[in-house]
Amino acid sequence: MKSYLLLKIKNDPEFIEELGKLIVGLASVPQNIRDFSESSAAIGWFFTTESFMGNMKKAFDESQEKLDSYMIEEINYNYSKIKESLLQNHEKRKHILSVAFDLHEQNNWIACIPLFLSQTEGIFSENVGSLLFSEHEQRKEKLQERFKDKAGEYMPYLYTPFESKTQFSAGISSASENKKKNGPNRNGILHGSRKHLDYGTKINSYKCISLLSYVSMVFTFLELENLDTHP
Repeated sequence: MKSYLLLKIKNDPEFIEELGKLIVGLASVPQNIRDFSESSAAIGWFFTTESFMGNMKKAFDESQEKLDSYMIEEINYNYSKIKESLLQNHEKRKHILSVAFDLHEQNNWIACIPLFLSQTEGIFSENVGSLLFSEHEQRKEKLQERFKDKAGEYMPYLYTPFESKTQFSAGISSASENKKKNGPNRNGILHGSRKHLDYGTKINSYKCISLLSYVSMVFTFLELENLDTHP
């Protein structure tokens, strides 16, 4: 079945233009993209399907709090598009993702965050063959294998955040207030650790949507690349 993103590329000339600009930008400044991707992931934020990298970078350069505010505002503004993209790109997960988004819309952060995290890991695992929040060395190996035919193009820089060690994937002991500012801790949350019972916050839910959208976007792009290569 054709993905939502593929249909969007076929039917929306402005989107094609913006996507082209993104690709050219990624190709022309790969190291800057890599550095910024790692830095933003380290504090819990990832590009969504609707992100403007320049705006993110400007907010990031001001402060972590500024980026937090900007990303929440950006996701709110593009919420319907992000949600629609995810539901259409992942039909088999739609019944779960729909509930997660409903809970988010009800401000039920405690309930929606574990659903977002588990579905993000599921989408990643089915595309890579390793887990996103553990198996760090195996994940790096699988990513390099998955993207090996994209060397020299923009795609390798999109998987940079997946190689990074973030608060999402840190051990349960990563439980200080400073660490928790950088995002929810998947292991602590899903294992019910007493150190992470305070995970249910608005910002953590938005960070989970950011990561979920990013994971979906990267592998949808890869699917489109494969369609172009093997029509």
